[in-house]
Amino acid sequence: MVEANTLDIKSKHIQQPTGQTGEYLPLAAGQTVCTVKDDKGKNCTGHVKQWLSAPDEVIEKAAPGNSIHRCQRCYAIYEGPPQEFLHPNVKK
Repeated sequence: MVEANTLDIKSKHIQQPTGQTGEYLPLAAGQTVCTVKDDKGKNCTGHVKQWLSAPDEVIEKAAPGNSIHRCQRCYAIYEGPPQEFLHPNVKK
């Protein structure tokens, strides 16, 4: 089994961390898992996905240029740059 560390994350260089946030949690570089802690202090570990159907009042509270992401388990709202690790805008 091969050990992986944070240096091996390919999306870290494509998806930069959030520079500024509005009222929501910041999305870290390459983050796909929710880090909100429950009453016992354990992470939620739900999948964080881009929320394309977010209501207008949710989008208005985010910083300009950020997209809205939401945990599928606890519904925590994150904001960050659009997830471009599948289709990066970098021309090679």
